Amino acid sequence: MQLPSEIEARYVLPALRALVAKKLVLEKGYTQEKAARAVGVTQAAISNYIRGVRGFRIYWENNPIVLKYVDKIVELIVGKSDPKEITREFNQMLTELRKAGVLCRLHKNVEPFVDIDECNVCFE
Repeated sequence: MQLPSEIEARYVLPALRALVAKKLVLEKGYTQEKAARAVGVTQAAISNYIRGVRGFRIYWENNPIVLKYVDKIVELIVGKSDPKEITREFNQMLTELRKAGVLCRLHKNVEPFVDIDECNVCFE
């Protein structure tokens, strides 16, 4: 059985980083190298994010929670904000996704035996 934090690390964070990276490169004119430094991954990872090879097992482009935070994170990065503030926004996004049950549904997709109606681990 995978822990919720494993689900986040394996599936959620790469998808969220991919959305931030794509916006930085495609909308804000960042190079892949500059986006990689901003997001904390390699240039190769950014290339894979943009091509959709990595980080897009989850399609969250239309999730209102994700959209709100990704846009804010991108603006914080572009504005050269304190990295702690950017980290805080990422963490707050994860907290809201947990509260909304989004991570529970993802966990159920990854491990079908998980009873999301009975599990409340993320809410304790």
